[in-house]
Amino acid sequence: MIVSHRKFIVILFFVALASGFFWNQKIFGQPIGGDQILYDSAAQNLQQEAGIEPLYPLFLAGIYGVFGHNYDAVRVVQIILFALTVVFVYLLVEKIFNKKIAVWSSLATALFYGLVNQAGNIATETLFTFLIVFFIYTLYKASFGGENVWIGIAGIALGLAALTRGIVQFLPIIIVANVFIFHYGKLPIKKISLAAGIFIAGFLLVLIPWVARNRLTNVGAAIAPRGGEILLARVELMENLYAKYPAHFIGHLFGYYFSQKIYPDVSSTVFRETPITEQRVGNLLKEGKSYAEIDRILTVEAKNKIFGAPLKYVLMSVLDFISFNSPIIPRGSLWQNTLTIHTMFAEGRHPEILAWKKTIIILAIRSIWFIFLFFVIYALAKNIKNWGKFGWIFLIIIYFNLVYNAVHAIPRYALPIYPFYIILAIVGLNTFYGKNKK
Repeated sequence: MIVSHRKFIVILFFVALASGFFWNQKIFGQPIGGDQILYDSAAQNLQQEAGIEPLYPLFLAGIYGVFGHNYDAVRVVQIILFALTVVFVYLLVEKIFNKKIAVWSSLATALFYGLVNQAGNIATETLFTFLIVFFIYTLYKASFGGENVWIGIAGIALGLAALTRGIVQFLPIIIVANVFIFHYGKLPIKKISLAAGIFIAGFLLVLIPWVARNRLTNVGAAIAPRGGEILLARVELMENLYAKYPAHFIGHLFGYYFSQKIYPDVSSTVFRETPITEQRVGNLLKEGKSYAEIDRILTVEAKNKIFGAPLKYVLMSVLDFISFNSPIIPRGSLWQNTLTIHTMFAEGRHPEILAWKKTIIILAIRSIWFIFLFFVIYALAKNIKNWGKFGWIFLIIIYFNLVYNAVHAIPRYALPIYPFYIILAIVGLNTFYGKNKK
């Protein structure tokens, strides 16, 4: 608290930079794989129909244009972007709460490996997280007596986020609804309508050129024509997991190491494997179908199967909710990614470690995570009535949970809202400690 506001922001920025380079130190100079290749290829050939959102490939192309085709240049830029994200977390929390909560929330964000080690990947997480945090920051700037310009900036920020990950394209509906519900009767309806109009105008200003481009090139109206493939993959998972639902429920909640003690034949990888859907997409591409055509075909097929088995869909959503909010740990000696904890020690992995030690390791990690989530939920419960102060943070958390659980959720997809989880955990801990101290 002794350090001045500006000095702390500078210190915080460099702490986040140091954290970024620490967690990604061994990945510099390393090749890429998986989804990273897709983004890299799209950045090198922006004219191809890759079926992905355009902003991150454009972001990569801009870096390649300046530094050449250099993965390490991307990693450095993304580490800087992560550090800026941490600074905006501090500015956001200081505006809502106080400097003490802001200091602890921003430092915890800066040091949380789950976020920082994504900066070393050629993937959307770092850019998307920055845009989501900045978007929420602009909403609070607008809410706390800010000019309409901040409302417009909020719309632009969300539009850019939608062009990075199309999952947020329906969020404006929730935002506008919240503006009308919360401010109705408190402000003139003309002022509320003007604010909503400016926000939507900013959002559409970013989105319309890309959607129009897709229309003209017969890609369709979607930001990225992958909804049908995702839904069909969800149906495939739904069918596979329903057959052994109790085993997968235990596996998701406590880990497949324990699940396989009760159900030895359950697989710890089936919950994320969709070979039938992948083959279906491949066959349609070989037939000459465009991504837009494939999207329409698979969407119809998936919807018919979902509406034909609603119970299976709901039960799958429960597993996705657990998975979405499950702990993640660093993977491998390079720390180049995060690892879903569900599969830890399953299928007899690491036989050199005694069973009781495996049990302690898994339960210890889960216990820490459950404590973390307890304080998040505690903060939600204690402050749900204070919607004016917490509303935007609550909404972004609720939206991400609902939408990802409706399509498919793994822990990595929750990373963009982890700054808000961390904020609430700090608030919950502070409230809990203060209450019990009294």
